Amino acid sequence: MERRTVMREIKFRAWDKEEKFMLQDIHSMYDGSCNHKETEERYGWISCFDSFIDNDNYVVMQYTGLKNRNGTEIYEGDIIGFDDCTSTESGYWEQQCTGVVEWCDETASFEVSNRLSAESYEVLDECLVIGNIYENPELLK
Repeated sequence: MERRTVMREIKFRAWDKEEKFMLQDIHSMYDGSCNHKETEERYGWISCFDSFIDNDNYVVMQYTGLKNRNGTEIYEGDIIGFDDCTSTESGYWEQQCTGVVEWCDETASFEVSNRLSAESYEVLDECLVIGNIYENPELLK
């Protein structure tokens, strides 16, 4: 039996707490020597990926390797809309839900908060990214 390995694309973005700005594709600085054009224009030189990891001013979020039903990449911290259902005495009940994509150390996987019964992998399959917890916190109310 042939075994195939599928590699997930590793990507990161970062929320700048001070400037209230989302920086995309910060993984491109991983080699430690590149100059991120968007960052340079806004903030000046940031030497490498570690500048984000070791800096309390940034919240780094990882790409899940999945895309929503419209092809938008799903990251940690994204707020997603999804349909979920639960069983009741009178049958199944479907509800529109909103949840947050989060890393779970216990299961070593990305999970979605606020699920009624579906597993996270089922929710992420058919969800719609509607925002993120930093730029759109009002979506969680």
